[in-house]
Amino acid sequence: MIVKPRQYGFFGLLLEMRGSVVPAIMPKIIFAVCVGVVVTLVLSMDLLGEDTDEILSLNFTPFTALGVAISLFLGFHNNASYGRWWEARILWGRQIIVCRDLARFLIGIIDEDDTDCYSPSDEKNVFQKSCTPTQIDSSKSDETTDDDIEKNTESLWLGSVQSRQRVKHTDPRQYKYKNWQHHIICLSVAHTHGFRHQMRPSCTRDKTSAMSDRNRFLNPDEERILLRCKNNANTILLFASKVLGKAHKAKKIDTYSMIHVQKTIDGLCTIQTACERIHNTSLPLAYSLLVHRTSVLYVMLVPFAIAPTMGWWTPVFTAIVAYTFFGLDQLAKDIQEPFRDHPMCLALSAMSRTIEIDALEIMGEETPPFLKQHGNVLM
Repeated sequence: MIVKPRQYGFFGLLLEMRGSVVPAIMPKIIFAVCVGVVVTLVLSMDLLGEDTDEILSLNFTPFTALGVAISLFLGFHNNASYGRWWEARILWGRQIIVCRDLARFLIGIIDEDDTDCYSPSDEKNVFQKSCTPTQIDSSKSDETTDDDIEKNTESLWLGSVQSRQRVKHTDPRQYKYKNWQHHIICLSVAHTHGFRHQMRPSCTRDKTSAMSDRNRFLNPDEERILLRCKNNANTILLFASKVLGKAHKAKKIDTYSMIHVQKTIDGLCTIQTACERIHNTSLPLAYSLLVHRTSVLYVMLVPFAIAPTMGWWTPVFTAIVAYTFFGLDQLAKDIQEPFRDHPMCLALSAMSRTIEIDALEIMGEETPPFLKQHGNVLM
């Protein structure tokens, strides 16, 4: 997601290229300008003889009506694409709300104890990894940058967690659920990371690994079960429901509270299903083809209509028209798939980290730093 500075100067906004569609459509603009140059050159030098004007010149009146029609099509296309992008953002905002509500209710309303209630096998319910976010190594530089500061902050947090764990356990990288409430909260965080991985299988821009982040909040038995599952995020919600059911049978939670927690877990499932609908259903191809083809034809024919009156200004105005129509078409393509690994798409990793931080903070654990933007891009 492009993070826009709070204030842009007049020339700063005019010349800003980060987050712009210009690099993507520049080849098309150059081609349109070349067409304008060729048409102007042929008309100015009468390369087709005395009838050059009659052969190449087109009446501009039909282009006015056609331009309005294409603008409406592009507007509908962009509205549909933005609607998908905005709905996905609302759903992930709802994911943050539901995870916060779940953790706050389990810790704040229900009395805590020191026992867990469910494990997929008879093995102890423990993490085999440290509860720290994974990072892919980045290239080193001699100068201190924001990335270095963020990495140092995360390293300090990692050392703090490992020092605390050495006191609690023999294995410094082993973490144990304190109780069944913490187990459910950790599963909600694991669901978020696993859900992110299903929506965006690979992301090289944010230097995180969704699968590794997910596994940090699961025990070994749960990890092994997920290896056989096709919908890991949904299976993690099943784990949470089983933990809740065992706690209710053990009379650690009353029926009313159990129903409330289960409805919250159901809310996570609803969000996941809605995002899967967006992810698995694209805009109709025929509609995209119609908008794209009519835009290309319009831009390629415009020089023939304006060259007789505009002269050598034809390439300039052709470039402006090409930027407008091709830019709107490209913008719709960039945002219609909101879960892709693309700067224009949603910051799923940053929102997942926010959920993780909130959950760990509610449980009284050490928290990692927030993800920071890199080059005005937050993933």
